[in-house]
Amino acid sequence: MSGRKPRSVANPLESAITTPSERILKECFSLYVDNENGLVKIASSLGVRLLPPRKKIVVMIMGNHSAGKSSFINWYVEEHIQKTGVAIETQGFTFITSGRKRESLTGNATLHLYPHFRPLLEFKGVMDYLSAEISTSKQKKFSLVTFVDTPGLVDGDMIYPFDVNSAITWLGEQADLIFVFFDPMGQALCKRTLNIVEKLSEKCGDKLLFYLSKADEAGKETDRQRVMMQIVQELCRRPGLNKCGFEMPTIYIPNPQKPSRCVNQIDGICQTIEKTINQAVQKTLDQLEKDCDLICSTITRQLEQDRFDPNIAYCGIVMYLWDWIPEDGQVLSVIIFGALCYLLIFLAKHFAG
Repeated sequence: MSGRKPRSVANPLESAITTPSERILKECFSLYVDNENGLVKIASSLGVRLLPPRKKIVVMIMGNHSAGKSSFINWYVEEHIQKTGVAIETQGFTFITSGRKRESLTGNATLHLYPHFRPLLEFKGVMDYLSAEISTSKQKKFSLVTFVDTPGLVDGDMIYPFDVNSAITWLGEQADLIFVFFDPMGQALCKRTLNIVEKLSEKCGDKLLFYLSKADEAGKETDRQRVMMQIVQELCRRPGLNKCGFEMPTIYIPNPQKPSRCVNQIDGICQTIEKTINQAVQKTLDQLEKDCDLICSTITRQLEQDRFDPNIAYCGIVMYLWDWIPEDGQVLSVIIFGALCYLLIFLAKHFAG
């Protein structure tokens, strides 16, 4: 038998479960936040402020109430996390993310989990309507995604306990993707939804993606086309949304018991999320390179400044001489130096007297 021991694999179970993208994002994050040699700590000692990259992309889903936002999240995660129904089930903001154990968090705990969303505290009343749902699901690319389920939007006398328009707009600016769901059941042309979408389009139009949800409930193909035309016409009336290349795929939650002839493009959403994850990995690696270059250039600049500083130059000479003395003779050197200093002081007092 050979005396060789089999090579051990570091974290074999974790390596088998996690994807390459997940490992890259996780390792990049650890390079920034390491307590001893993290880039954030090194940069801070140089007077430079760095922010660690996110480990997941953020996907915000918005739309009128009963547009299928929560149903889509449940379908993607393959777990019943969010309540669904015709009523306004989601009245606040819920962050849905993956973790090691199933948990539900409230406002303060949610912001501890997502510190980069702390500016939400500036929106009066939002804190009481902020929560997070942590799921152990590993379906699709959920381990690399944080969904933000937003309040169902309605017109009329509906009073929200906080400035819903401003809060959704701010969250949209932080997100990597914004999915806008229009349903074909009469609420698609909600003015509040369109107002927020128009504002988001001005600031981050490249993140916005429109979908006709619950497309299988729109009736015949002619009815579905009529609904889509109405939505497109309403969007085109607004200068900020009247853009070329407009797309609005039809999606619905597949149900084997209720087959439909309607084209379902829900898999396209999954591909969009995966593409954004790959882009996030590239952006994180690019940012890592830029931050390392920034630290190196800052160190070089400070060394150049120190080289021309007389005080630091003097200290450098002393340190050079100290290193030149053999280690076993350093104690004796200190004693001799101290005695010499004492002698000089004694002589100075003698001649002064």
